[in-house]
Amino acid sequence: MAWGIPDNLEFTPKQVMRYFDGHIVVGVDGELQKIDLEGNLVGQPKKPFPTPIKSAAIIDNMLIATWLDQELLLARMAAIDLNNDFQQGVNRGDLRVRKTIDKSIHPQGNSWSHVLDAEPLSLAANSNSFGFVLWRKGIYNLSVDAIENWRAPEPSWKKLAKIPRAMETVSTTCDEQYYEVWSKGGGIIRFDIQSGKTVDSKIIPLDGYLEGVFKHGEHYLLQLNNSVVAIYEAGEIKLTAKLSGPINYAEWSEMNQGWHIAGWRELAFISAKTMSRTQLSEIAVYIDSKSGIYLCNDGTWDIIDAQEEE
Repeated sequence: MAWGIPDNLEFTPKQVMRYFDGHIVVGVDGELQKIDLEGNLVGQPKKPFPTPIKSAAIIDNMLIATWLDQELLLARMAAIDLNNDFQQGVNRGDLRVRKTIDKSIHPQGNSWSHVLDAEPLSLAANSNSFGFVLWRKGIYNLSVDAIENWRAPEPSWKKLAKIPRAMETVSTTCDEQYYEVWSKGGGIIRFDIQSGKTVDSKIIPLDGYLEGVFKHGEHYLLQLNNSVVAIYEAGEIKLTAKLSGPINYAEWSEMNQGWHIAGWRELAFISAKTMSRTQLSEIAVYIDSKSGIYLCNDGTWDIIDAQEEE
């Protein structure tokens, strides 16, 4: 079914995810908004928990997310059934007086929820399970029902040990075979998704440091500092390009064999053969190349301009 241009959002968006009934938009302050398959906003935005959402992923009909309040030093991980309407949670002030675990407040409308005793750094999922990294605690893989499948120590690389923050986790990627943890210094460790056994561990030579990773099959787009992106395939950096700033979202196009990018006041396309850029007045948060629309951080949607700058 064709996806129309949705109405403008009432909040500042940070992430858009596809699910069985359309899309879920996550706001910078923890808002959640459903958009149906025809592009209509479903209901009003809700904040199930009064802190920003750090990471989120969707498995079938479940939204798995982590919430983090660095000032109050508290974090939650919970699942919300997307067959149900989102529910409004408590005010942030209520968190200040409910600090013991037995009296902890959890995201409203959750199917399950846990208090986290460390900062959640990254979360990624496939169709059956999800993995996440807790700062100075380790790596965990759980089922959609929060049953632990396996755990592993926080990754380390000897050659990065003396470089400040080089072993800090910046991204995780997940598919039906592997769960991968990426570090700021270019370290990558790959786990078998079923057993949790380490399959590979190496360091990718980078001209700078890593800030994020997007993956589709065997195709990777690495986001480096200084507004640089790199195409990484078959264990090698194939191409690097300079953009106008950091990127918020990227998706692989099988038809065009390249990456569509929502970036800092621009949309971009990059492949091994070509690169094109379209300047914007706002910061792009999401791009849907199949539907031909994109979302900016002011909450407005627009049609991708076919007249791109080479």
